[in-house]
Amino acid sequence: MNPDHIAIIGGGPAGAMAAETLARGGARVTLFEEKVGWEKPCGGGVTHRALVRYPYLSSATAPAKFVREVEFVAANEAVLRFQLRQPLAIYARGDLNGLLLRRAQSAGAEVVEDRIRELRRVESGWELHGRGGLCRANYLILAAGARTRLRSLLTDDFGPRDLMLTFGYYVPGRDELLRVQFFENFEGYVWAFPRPTHLSVGICGKVGEDSMSGLRERLHEFMRRFGYSSEGARVYSHLLPALSVDTWGGLRLAGPGWALAGDAGGLVDPLTGEGIYYALRSGELLAQALLEGMPDLYPGRVQDEFAKALALGARLARRFYYGEFLGGTVTTRLVEFGARSPRFLEVVQDMLEGSQSYLKLAAKLHFGLAAALWDVARSPGFGARRDHVW
Repeated sequence: MNPDHIAIIGGGPAGAMAAETLARGGARVTLFEEKVGWEKPCGGGVTHRALVRYPYLSSATAPAKFVREVEFVAANEAVLRFQLRQPLAIYARGDLNGLLLRRAQSAGAEVVEDRIRELRRVESGWELHGRGGLCRANYLILAAGARTRLRSLLTDDFGPRDLMLTFGYYVPGRDELLRVQFFENFEGYVWAFPRPTHLSVGICGKVGEDSMSGLRERLHEFMRRFGYSSEGARVYSHLLPALSVDTWGGLRLAGPGWALAGDAGGLVDPLTGEGIYYALRSGELLAQALLEGMPDLYPGRVQDEFAKALALGARLARRFYYGEFLGGTVTTRLVEFGARSPRFLEVVQDMLEGSQSYLKLAAKLHFGLAAALWDVARSPGFGARRDHVW
């Protein structure tokens, strides 16, 4: 199968990457995006793994904030502050999306600023109805995020239990520190990510975990504690995918004449919330399968490359946020042990860099745990807090 015309709905990293790769391969591509270069409510962090695979993201034309200093805050106020071995690039998502769309256009893809309201199957493929009129294509890529209504016209394999609710602010100001706070018995976290021209300060929690007012209260307390002001800030709220274990087992990424990429396919790490790398890579894998004339290979390639690891992340997420270890919550022990054991901190570094799968991380943690516990036991004052820093 070699589609004559491929339509892509959604101009974020997944859609833009698919459009660029397809156009460079000689395919005819039309990408529809309602709000070109729109700002997305997330941290905007791009891991070292993504920067290595897509080096143009580190170029001078990509306005990113490169951050090395990170602080984790536990529910008991213990603090772990450390330097990343490799920097994390943080983008305003409007800038990142704009960069990727320009690359797609330069490769030959047509980018149309329009909202697709309806889809209809026809014998030759698809009819897409937007505000600007009708478009016909014989293959459809949906990359318009997890909450798009159009997804239900193709598949209904995940629902509210597979989503995270976010709330936060774009805060004026500059900073060099990336800060994350965990809570007891709460699947989610608060973040403050420094971007090139402002801060993204927000909270995410599994749908049903807390009310919007509860999320707002947790976030405001974090902002008061660390001095983030909401004066002059813009508010955001959004739904992000965080698929459950059962949903990963039955996930559908493609069907006759269509495929899902990025957030629309639920391809986000359920434990950390990282999604940009998986959006880029899924768009690339899908485009490559289409150029080869074998789109049916796309779901299997995603499964083999990273979906199995993300499914394992879903299993670990509940244990990570609700579990206990040696008399304390897992997230609290992560902070405390990381501050006192260089070997334990290496595992934290690997997780943030995306350099290890969860299976390898678990093995590394298992074999290094005895050594890490020895480091912790030997460190002075273990079990006693000093200035809220462990």
